[in-house]
Amino acid sequence: MPGVTPTMGRRRLGGVLKALREKASLTNDQARKKSGVSTGKLSRLETGHNVVYAKDVRALLDAYDAPPEVRHKVLQLAALAEEHGWWEEFDDVLPAGLDLYLSIEQAAASLLVFGTSVVHGLLQTEDYTRAWIRAADPGSPNAELERLVSLRMKRQELLSRETDPLSLWAIFDEAVLRRRIGAADTMRTQVEHLLAMSERPNITIQILPFEAGAHAAASGPFTLVEFAEPTDPEIGYVDCAAGNVYPEKPAQVRRMKTKFHHLTSSALTPEKSLLFIRKIAKELA
Repeated sequence: MPGVTPTMGRRRLGGVLKALREKASLTNDQARKKSGVSTGKLSRLETGHNVVYAKDVRALLDAYDAPPEVRHKVLQLAALAEEHGWWEEFDDVLPAGLDLYLSIEQAAASLLVFGTSVVHGLLQTEDYTRAWIRAADPGSPNAELERLVSLRMKRQELLSRETDPLSLWAIFDEAVLRRRIGAADTMRTQVEHLLAMSERPNITIQILPFEAGAHAAASGPFTLVEFAEPTDPEIGYVDCAAGNVYPEKPAQVRRMKTKFHHLTSSALTPEKSLLFIRKIAKELA
């Protein structure tokens, strides 16, 4: 079904089905002949772009001679792939393509983030979020803006979930703290919020000061997503004017990870970063 947006569940299932097909040494056409699943549908299933039907998955498992224990796990994964995400309640305002990122973020164990102009959404206060969205789209109706604010606040529950809260390591360029978003008290509250969030064991914040000069990620902000499951490879995320990009080839991910490690060395240590943030908070008082 062309046009179906991939979710993390579908991507996971697709990766497993592709691995099983390759293990069976079958081409797409050979898999079609053995399973009765068209090559087009198979291709879309393997890339996460198809609605998942159990009968198709069973037919493919038969074609790949999957053992019982593998069949059970894959069929469980197929059922999970079609579960609705919490973000679907915001379909009326959800930006195009964001549902894929939210499903990836929901499944993540940790995020490595480099930001250059704005506080990461998971660390924003309501007023800061409201001011940022209003600046980005001055003509949006108030009701729509408030729905987007609620969406962002809902995302933040990942950081405090009871089981395996999301780990976040954020490196912010000094410009993130210097750029005034909203009124003075909005910015001050946001900076104080960063201090409070940094006290959580699953959150690390570093500041890359202007005096650090040129650095490894001068090309712009990015996110690296890591998963608990060893079968889920790391994936990158870059939000740009042309749309969301997901670098996932091993070489691409390695380059992004290398950049992040260089940034951790160029930035102030977490301890010194907190002192720097406190200094900014006093300046805003």
